[in-house]
Amino acid sequence: MNYWTGTVALICLCIGVILFFASLTWFVNRQHDRLPIAYLLALVTLVVLQSQEFIYQASDLMERFPFFLKLFDPLIVMIPFCIYGYIRAIQGDNALHHARDWWLHAAPMILVAVLAIPFWSMPGEVKVYWMFQGRVAESLWEPITLYGNSYLAVVGAASLFYWWLQRKKGVNTRKAAIREWVKHLQLIQLIIFASMTIRIIVYFLFDESFSVAFVLAPTTAYLTYLLLTHAHPPTYIKRAVPVSLSSKESTEHNNPMPVEGTDVTLFKEFGHAMEEGLFRENTLTLRTIAETCGTTTHQASAAINLCTGSNFYDWVNGYRIEAACKALNETPQSVSEICYEVGFNSKSTFNTAFRKQLGCTPTEYRKKHGPR
Repeated sequence: MNYWTGTVALICLCIGVILFFASLTWFVNRQHDRLPIAYLLALVTLVVLQSQEFIYQASDLMERFPFFLKLFDPLIVMIPFCIYGYIRAIQGDNALHHARDWWLHAAPMILVAVLAIPFWSMPGEVKVYWMFQGRVAESLWEPITLYGNSYLAVVGAASLFYWWLQRKKGVNTRKAAIREWVKHLQLIQLIIFASMTIRIIVYFLFDESFSVAFVLAPTTAYLTYLLLTHAHPPTYIKRAVPVSLSSKESTEHNNPMPVEGTDVTLFKEFGHAMEEGLFRENTLTLRTIAETCGTTTHQASAAINLCTGSNFYDWVNGYRIEAACKALNETPQSVSEICYEVGFNSKSTFNTAFRKQLGCTPTEYRKKHGPR
């Protein structure tokens, strides 16, 4: 067993598993922005698969279960695309919107898969033989399957291509948090390209082929740093038609003051986020909406106070009560179900907020206005 490679791969695997569960939690809880989180979840999943593959090849598992040799290579080359797809998704753009996009972005995966067919069709002991031959020297690797530097060149070229493509498209949002986040993600693409390039150059200059696990480590480390320092990664919230009791009531309740300037601009962004369903998050805080819209909690609080004349929670509860009233009027859901669906954490809090705004409990409201 190669203990150095195995150790590095094990560290990457442990970190990757942590990031996987964090991303999965975001995907489940953040219903309003599941597309970008889906790309992030796919990215972390591929990092976990690659780490597992390194451990598998560094141990005797490769000889005992040769079926898995190079089985995940076509998927791993999609890491650069997952980063690019995530970048586009947080700006409200789906990189796989058209059928032609699927074929374009899947091209590297298809190429690697097709070239791997001769290797996959070999008997297990022959696969193991060629793997050991490749470790001795890449020139001894006979099958047409991409291996070593040729495989790394595909991944590196894909990273550089997607870095260039994103630079060409630019950032189509003025939110500072998203712009900064895109810069970090673009840097990951460059780290992947640089890591692959360095590994290839070292081989040609010094005839040394160190494990790709050491190439994966910088990418995993930087991705971990980003996700740990950004507990709530900024996201784009797709515009939709807001839910309201009536346009007049909604306007009067949530936008009562005709204020001008920066505060009203921020407040409009907050309003768009709320209308898209952000208020339904049970863990919603002032910090969350501030980061979502690329500002500070102080600026967010000031804008809400100035434009509504009330505090953050009263303002958010306005949207929640509005959605609750619609559900009470039009659906047979229980009061408890509606309570948690619109963002409240307890039925008592729901009742208190409802009575404060409408002067009655949800049950009383349904008796008066609910479906007959």
